Formats: sequence, structure tokens, C-alpha cells
Amino acid sequence: MSAALPDDLAMSLIFIPESGRTYAVIYGCNNKQMRTIETRIRAAEDTTDHHLLLPGVFAELERERLLGLVEDLVDRFTLASDIFKNSRWDQDGKKMQDYLSICLQCRSLMHHIHAVKRQLRAFIDEVDTLQREWELTPPACHRDTDKRQRVLATGQRIKRRLQDIVDEYDDKIDQCETMTQDLSLAMQTGWNQTAREDSATNTKMAKVNAFIAFETKRESSQMRSIALLGMIYLPVSCVASIFSTSLFDFHPGSGDTVISPYIWILVVLSVALTAVTVLIWHFATNRDHRKDTKRTGSFGINFDDHMV
Repeated sequence: MSAALPDDLAMSLIFIPESGRTYAVIYGCNNKQMRTIETRIRAAEDTTDHHLLLPGVFAELERERLLGLVEDLVDRFTLASDIFKNSRWDQDGKKMQDYLSICLQCRSLMHHIHAVKRQLRAFIDEVDTLQREWELTPPACHRDTDKRQRVLATGQRIKRRLQDIVDEYDDKIDQCETMTQDLSLAMQTGWNQTAREDSATNTKMAKVNAFIAFETKRESSQMRSIALLGMIYLPVSCVASIFSTSLFDFHPGSGDTVISPYIWILVVLSVALTAVTVLIWHFATNRDHRKDTKRTGSFGINFDDHMV
């Protein structure tokens, strides 16, 4: 607990009824807390007869420590709230880490205060038990009567003070719960704002994609039209280009032929070039297909199955 809540304290106490002495060891005290303990014991004067005085001083030290931690968190929460109101939500930056840190510290501090409250209630029950024992114990002499009255009065003051501390702890727990709820609401609001912005961005992207799809469809229609024109004019152009060569002579002279004897060169070159073109296209498309299959194989996608 000391790492999360600095200056944490612990106390070990023993009371010896025969001598009326109380021995206590307080762990984790700094110099300021030690001076505070000495000052309170000196100011107690005749109330030192009550053997629960030191636990009461210990409860005061814990009160000052825990209330100081709560006040520090309140200050940090106030600053964080001002920043959140006056600036844009930053879900990935330092502000987000500060909000989460405050929430976690509030929750940790609430759990610690609840634990201290349980100890204080047990402390109050112990004070009541001791009060009943002193009330039922008959005084042996006048001196014992005075001591008995002092102890009873001191016990009442200790009990009232412990109850006041418990009430203060309840107020601080409410403050911590309020801070946690407000920060959670602020963070949720920020996330909702981010979600709305993402939704608006996705809507714009969907519109852009729809526009791109429409343009692609229009260009595809234009390409089909161009391909249709190519299919119409390509055979005509091919025939015209062949007949425009010197392989054909439609007005041959005497002894000449209409078709040149070198027509076989055109046929052989045409077949060879067509075969080479088809083979190049075949190997190129198969290579791309193999690359796609290898790239998507690690994701468990089989294009052949999907194509079927």
C-alpha cells in the first residue's frame, strides 16, 4: 500500500494493566509526524491514563494523511476538468493518461479509506467495551474515583472524535466517488464524440467509394464501347492492310499472278507472332496468379475454391 499511498503508517501497541503503562511502536513515521505525536502527548496532560490515547493519536495522523491525499486528487481533478472543458479531447495523449491515473487513484484511495473506516468502527467498539468495564469496576478509593472519571471522560471524547473522523471519511469517499463518476462520464463523452467523428468520416468515405464505383462503371462502359469498335474495325483494317501490300496484284501483267509466291512468309510470321504473344500472355497471367496465391495462402484463402 505504501507505493500507492505514500507515508503509510502502522502501529503495534501493548497495555500492561498491572503497571498501567502503554508501550507502542509506530512504523513509517517521518520527522514531522514524530513531532506531531510528541506535541499531542504533551498536550494530553492528565488524559494519558487512558491506554487508547495513542491509537487515537494514530487515527489523527491517518486522518491528516488520507485527507491530504484526497485534497490533492481534488485539485488534480479540478485542473483536468478545466482542461477538458477548454480544449479538445485527446484520447491518445497525456491527458488521457492523467484521467485514467486520477480514476485509478480515486478507486484505490476509496478502498483504503473503507478499510480504515472498518478499523475505526472496531476501535469505537473497543472504546465502548472499555467504558463499560470502567463503569462496572467499583473504585477502591477517592484517588481511583478521580482516575475513573478522567478515563470515562477521555473515552467519551475519544469516541466522539473517532465518530467525527468516520463522518469525514464518508464525505471524502463521496468526493472520490463523484470524481470517479464525473471522470468516467467525461471519458465516455469523449469516446462518443470520437465515435461520432469516425462515423462521419466513414460516411464520407462511403460516399467517395460510391462515386469511385460509379466512375469505374462508367469508364468500364466506355472501354466496352471502345473494344466493340475495335472488334468492328480491326478485321477491316487487317484485311485492308494485307491487300494494300505488294503480295496481291489485282491487275497482273502477262505472266504475272494475282498472289505473290511470298505469301507464305506472311502466314508463317503471323502464326509465329500470334503464338509468341499468346505464350507471353499465358505465362505472365499465371505468374501473377501464383504470386497472389502465395501472398494470400497464409490467411487461409484459396482463390481456386472461391473461383469455383
